[in-house]
Amino acid sequence: MRVKVSVTLSADLVDDARGLGLNMSRIVEAALIEGTKAERIRRQKDRAALDEDGDDPG
Repeated sequence: MRVKVSVTLSADLVDDARGLGLNMSRIVEAALIEGTKAERIRRQKDRAALDEDGDDPG
């Protein structure tokens, strides 16, 4: 399922992307997929580091 969202982007960037015929929705979606993967990995590493140190985060 796809949902409609609103984002704010630089007008120059949007004009440039449109001029190149780029599909901004697909590009933003791909970037969010990569960003969420990277953030999940970062958080897993943080949790693992806390576990190794014996610290209790909560």
